[in-house]
Amino acid sequence: MGVKRGSVQIRYTPRMNVPWLEWFGYLASVVVLVSLAMRSIAKLRWINLAGSLTTGIAGINAYFLFKIYSTGEELVLIEANLASPYFRHFWNTNRGEIVRLFGEVPLSSDKRAFYFLRNNITAGILVGHEMDDTDFCIDIDFVTREYRDFKLGRYFIASGRLATVMPRMHRLRARPSSAIHRRYLQKLGFVEADQRTGLLERELT
Repeated sequence: MGVKRGSVQIRYTPRMNVPWLEWFGYLASVVVLVSLAMRSIAKLRWINLAGSLTTGIAGINAYFLFKIYSTGEELVLIEANLASPYFRHFWNTNRGEIVRLFGEVPLSSDKRAFYFLRNNITAGILVGHEMDDTDFCIDIDFVTREYRDFKLGRYFIASGRLATVMPRMHRLRARPSSAIHRRYLQKLGFVEADQRTGLLERELT
């Protein structure tokens, strides 16, 4: 352990899909239209104000959503050194949640670990071990709360890009720790391999 074996880097630009903004605009238009039918000047002004605020809020949200969805993200997977101070810091900081999600996983010498980087920020870790010459078993696939939008799992695991950093491996395996974890793995393309043990697997290449 401790030798950097490789990394893979993908630039990702998600598509904008916000139809609710159109409905927000329609609502604002209706509010303004209703205000025009009011006889009371005071009521007209209040309702007109509400319509203007609604339109303004929609515009602000549209601006920030445009920035979010139009800005490319740099996603990087890089091998980690289990004995490094940085890995230990990340592990100790998030250990409580890692154990809650995946149980106690000893960081033994047979484990391999990777950092999920998102725009040069460590967003999570992947820890596992080689079961034989072609199978890699994922023990931990942890992402911090602010980055749990499925992007990292989809673009590194579901896409098979892990093969870039572990070219000898042809199959991924994982044993879900909960029903939620099982559904997550199934979304990544894992299927049941052993009903007795609950082991799931998917082809890496």
